[in-house]
Amino acid sequence: MNYILGFLPDEESNYKIRKVIGEVGMVFDDFGIPVRWVKPQTYHVSLYYLGNNDSFIKRFFLKRKLSKIQFPSFDISLGNVKVGISRSYRELIYIDLKEGGEQLRELLLKVRKTLGGDDVSMFVPHLTIGRINKDLSDEERRNVIKDIGNISGKLNTGKIKFRVNAMYYIESKDGVYSLKMKFDALP
Repeated sequence: MNYILGFLPDEESNYKIRKVIGEVGMVFDDFGIPVRWVKPQTYHVSLYYLGNNDSFIKRFFLKRKLSKIQFPSFDISLGNVKVGISRSYRELIYIDLKEGGEQLRELLLKVRKTLGGDDVSMFVPHLTIGRINKDLSDEERRNVIKDIGNISGKLNTGKIKFRVNAMYYIESKDGVYSLKMKFDALP
């Protein structure tokens, strides 16, 4: 099991994301590249990874600490579909954010300060839509990135926008997400 703090798109945005995946999927199908697509009920924007264990005491202290963090509601607007967020995650297929990234970075700093610890990982706000299931050659990777870039502007991902009114403590187990806690934004 894994635990994260994150944000969930509304139903309308979920529907639009599914349509985008349908279009993007054709690029990978054309190349014969297998992809594990994210299930629509698990679309989210991650803010902070909390590890792979949980307990009543950990949750109790987490709730006390995170309840002190105040943040305003804000909008997240999706950007372009991309492949390979970093060298460590070359297989990742994601949609970057056009709006809302700065608010997420500010909130992440508050969370890191409140929770302490030594997390200094690079933060790239995004919404994961899939993972490539094979090692691509350099040529295959270039071709996929080029084709995704060519269709990305036509997908109207910039029109996918949702309001963040809460941050969730999410448990992920075998591809099934459970919302364990909710931290509301300021009204």
